[in-house]
Amino acid sequence: MKKLLLLSLLLFTAPQLHAQQEHDARILAYQGLRFACGDSVTPVLRIENAGSQSMFTCVVETWKNGLSVNSFNWQLSPPAVTNEARQPAMPIVGVTEGDVLEFHIISVNGVPDEDSDGNVSSFTVGTAATTCGLQTVEVEVLTDAQPEETTWVIRDELGQVVAQGGPYSNASSIEAQWLSLPADACFGVELTDAGSNGINGGHLIVRCGGVDMIQVDGSTFTGEAYEGLHSGTVLGMSEARYRPSLQLFPVPAHDQVEVRWSVPLSPDQLHVLDAAGRTVLEMGLACSAQQTTLDLDQLVPGIYTVVLRTQQGAFAQRLLVN
Repeated sequence: MKKLLLLSLLLFTAPQLHAQQEHDARILAYQGLRFACGDSVTPVLRIENAGSQSMFTCVVETWKNGLSVNSFNWQLSPPAVTNEARQPAMPIVGVTEGDVLEFHIISVNGVPDEDSDGNVSSFTVGTAATTCGLQTVEVEVLTDAQPEETTWVIRDELGQVVAQGGPYSNASSIEAQWLSLPADACFGVELTDAGSNGINGGHLIVRCGGVDMIQVDGSTFTGEAYEGLHSGTVLGMSEARYRPSLQLFPVPAHDQVEVRWSVPLSPDQLHVLDAAGRTVLEMGLACSAQQTTLDLDQLVPGIYTVVLRTQQGAFAQRLLVN
């Protein structure tokens, strides 16, 4: 009889122990910069409404090195329904490398959070970002035998994705993408391997003006690698500066275009980029060459950029295809 009563009690209380709370939120991820942009950072959290009631407000405290620095009363309009996640930006916090930031969910809808699971998240502020004097950068990924596991994103100060790449389909191949970033801003570069075994023999490189500014060896991480990047105020490779060194004929072009460059450049690669910065044509070049001809029959009419990569940097010229 006692065993029967105990079994009945367990069956009755088990659903109560695992029942969803009414007012509950949890931190899913930190999405802001992990380094100081200037002398501060704007924390950004991915927060889910884990309660059965819609979430109208959520109070989150920010702590630095064990001390509370602010309390943020997040107002949601419209409210977040059950299991919906939002991404609020917290008040700016002054930080330096090595500071530890913690985030604590205190209450939901004015009620103390009813489940402590996922209420606290923390990270250590990393080293300063690598600075590029230009807004235009190239992201190159060398994939491994599992290219479908590799992805990357670039996030701004508010955690918004401004560029991304992958997953890829070609094993052991170079995948390149050119980007035009907002001027004089900070970004986080996140490289992820879904298999949590890194990129065996691969890498991620961010180039600025043809120079490798960020280099991530695929063997130095497992699940994720993170680097900081600060953009410059110059849009990209100046046409005025490079026009005497790189010439296209004819312009506008239709079926073919002849690319000519001066002797000192000695380029080793040529890329044609579309308006989104994607490489649509590429070819290797002999260092002794001074010109080449591109077939354009696969390109739709529009504006493109022809880029020569040399030891002196990257040189570019606009191309109009009609």
